[in-house]
Amino acid sequence: MPDDTLSPLERVRRFAEREQLFRSAGKVVVAVSGGADSVAALLLLRDLGEAHGFEVVAAHFDHHLRHESADDRDFVSDLCERLDVPCMTGEGDVPLAAEEMRMGIEEAARKLRYQFLAFAAERQGSGAVATGHTADDHVETVLHHIVRGSGVRGIRGMLPVAPLPGMPSLRLIRPLLPLARADTVAVCNGAGVDYREDATNAELHATRNRLRHTVLPQLREENPSVDAAIRGLAESARELFRSVERSAALAQPRDRAPGSVVFELETLRALGSEARLLLLEREAAFLRAEVDANRTRLRNLDEVLSSGAGRVVFGGLTVEASVGLARLSSGLDDEDAPEIPEQFVNIPGITRAGERVLQAATEPFPDDTAAPPAAAVPADRIEGALRLRALAPRDRMQFRGYRRKVSGILKSARVPAWERGGLIALAGRENVVAVLGASVAIADGGDEDDCYYFRIAPPPQAAPPLRVDGG
Repeated sequence: MPDDTLSPLERVRRFAEREQLFRSAGKVVVAVSGGADSVAALLLLRDLGEAHGFEVVAAHFDHHLRHESADDRDFVSDLCERLDVPCMTGEGDVPLAAEEMRMGIEEAARKLRYQFLAFAAERQGSGAVATGHTADDHVETVLHHIVRGSGVRGIRGMLPVAPLPGMPSLRLIRPLLPLARADTVAVCNGAGVDYREDATNAELHATRNRLRHTVLPQLREENPSVDAAIRGLAESARELFRSVERSAALAQPRDRAPGSVVFELETLRALGSEARLLLLEREAAFLRAEVDANRTRLRNLDEVLSSGAGRVVFGGLTVEASVGLARLSSGLDDEDAPEIPEQFVNIPGITRAGERVLQAATEPFPDDTAAPPAAAVPADRIEGALRLRALAPRDRMQFRGYRRKVSGILKSARVPAWERGGLIALAGRENVVAVLGASVAIADGGDEDDCYYFRIAPPPQAAPPLRVDGG
């Protein structure tokens, strides 16, 4: 717990050292709105920077949400000039952005603000953005997350260090978390520096303001130490969540490819919902997809993983389960498979199959580990002219002594559902005799049979045009 007998500067210094907030920091961008908290952050970090060798740059974003927002910008610019601190300012039309992005005003304001802070940090060559969030903000955040139905992660409240929203390669640091809101006012008054008052902070239409002005005062009547109790709860959640982070970090995929990541189903089944969400967010960052998760979708994911089949869409990320595997995809490779017109097969020879080709031979293909797999079809199974076409849901095939549904054969062969849309069927007069794809080759031939051999391959590279240099 913070030691109130120490000065605000000393409390921030000790907290920053314990949390390694200024590790390798040559320059720190401080978000300054003009309120007491952010102005105190600028003053304290300027003093700490002089003592510990890092430079401070202020960044102010005008949301255009209040008539006096331009006055806030001018105030911050003038303050930084008096303090001899570099200052970057930006602005954005939040109401217009909220309409275009179809989100609430507060969410759009936050998104634009962090975009600007990321831009400021990159322009200044800084790896960290500091905010003036205090212990009071931390308590309000924990309550806000509880009201919204958060899990353990949300109950941690505000972390001392976190990835900057929208730019995870940068750090968001909160060095004023050991201070109360009253401390930041005292810092400003002690330095003889004014600060701006935001009248909207008293309006009760916002959930956070109701928690601040109505709920917390009532809780303090029940328990005068409720703030400390909530901070202790957040610290316990933070400690507990470390094991969740470790389990998510240990869960690694069996395969990565552009647009998708594949896990063993048991890997995801073994994780709790909090760790699964961490894993989804980690892989979504790899796939450059947005994750939109809620309790309903996480519960649906649990059902899909338990049954081993189905899919759940988390905004820009899709999770599918099939044949003991789970695939996370960004949707970039989920377009409908190109239509393959039914046509006769050249035996031996090459037949066009959409964007690929079907190779047919009367002898086994040469051994090549890099080549696509081949299927051996007994000659006596081919009745009439052999045709290639797209695989149909009701297709059947003679396989291992029985006439079986191809879908069941594919399941037994652990061909996942997401690979079946691009498969090609080779069919005689009635039955399918082989199923082929880039990594699939299923037929019923053996070494003792008189067979034809088939495989799917990319089209041969066209030869470059012949160039003749005249003399």
